[in-house]
Amino acid sequence: MAKKLLINCASCDARKIREDDYAHYEAININTAALFTSPEAKAVLNRLPVSIDCANVIELEGDVDLRTVNGRGEIRSEDAVPERKFYMLVNGVLNIGPDTRKQLAQCVGMTINGALKCPESVYASLSGVMINGSVACYPDGAIVLKRNAVIDGLFALRAKSALYWTERRMIMVDAELDAEALKSKGASFSSKEVIIARSKVEAMLGLIDERAELTIVPDGTAVVLDDITLDAAALHRHGKRLYVIGDVTVPENASALNELEYLNIRGDARVPEQHREKFLDKLADISGEVKLARPKGASIVDKPIVKVTKWMLEQQPAGIEVIDCAVVKIADDIPKELLAERLRIEDCGVVKCGEELEDTIAMVCENVGRIGGESDSVMAGLKDMMETKFINAAEYIL
Repeated sequence: MAKKLLINCASCDARKIREDDYAHYEAININTAALFTSPEAKAVLNRLPVSIDCANVIELEGDVDLRTVNGRGEIRSEDAVPERKFYMLVNGVLNIGPDTRKQLAQCVGMTINGALKCPESVYASLSGVMINGSVACYPDGAIVLKRNAVIDGLFALRAKSALYWTERRMIMVDAELDAEALKSKGASFSSKEVIIARSKVEAMLGLIDERAELTIVPDGTAVVLDDITLDAAALHRHGKRLYVIGDVTVPENASALNELEYLNIRGDARVPEQHREKFLDKLADISGEVKLARPKGASIVDKPIVKVTKWMLEQQPAGIEVIDCAVVKIADDIPKELLAERLRIEDCGVVKCGEELEDTIAMVCENVGRIGGESDSVMAGLKDMMETKFINAAEYIL
């Protein structure tokens, strides 16, 4: 029988723990984001060899249901009113709609690891709520739009006499957008940011919440909500004036730069060195960095484990990029000169290499969590594993 118990979970419900079920363990380790307990359970845990590593300990008294949401949850006015008291644990996003006081009356508390969105009056009435993330409160009665809401000519035709709200930004660049039609219908707008065509500013200004940050762009500008490669296909699809909310890559054939009339980037840009000056001449603004693109070689992207060998680098004169990988292992027989010339590692978790290569690897890494060798305590770890019972779960009930 295992001597130790190791529990790794997102939430652990210890309210019904029985001492006899766990008394035979020499050590019990619980790693969890949230531990739910009660006065009776705390007394049992204190008598057991328990070590707890957690972010939050929530004590619940009485018969309370535990509701867990992993992802997106919602409380709506049309939902049935729960018969029993409940506590909500949300790992993701929780949307609480208007007129939900009856549903919330049965809620004794919440832990939200993510984001909460609700009307201002609902947020003011909440109690016992712990939020590890963001809160977005919108005015009561407002119509909630998606995060990147496009206000165009079609929108104006369907508009109502109401305040329209979005958590992030509104885009008002459509040439067919009719400000007078919106005014006559009584529509108004509230958002953190509004991207608006220059010719629409004067007519629309009175309809936009004065707290919004206005970004004025030339008429005919297309707002692109994604990463793009700046080539002829991109200009054919979006036009010659671009406001890009994402990253921009300029290819080796940078002929599209000659046609470009306006470029504003809310992200980073990657540009071949020979086109950098021309690119900067066309660039109106950028929130991130202009990075030099290496000659196109091989790319290894989004892998759990990657091993880079001498043979791989020898086969790629233009180099290898390793991007967004969890663990990158570097073979010991690769010469430092070859590593420095042909390898680039970006946005990876751990890079494992011999101590003699650590200085070179540090030079070719960007945004890497850790650089170092393997653990020397493999045998000790194996012995400990044989004596330990492991439990890995999203939710666990003791």
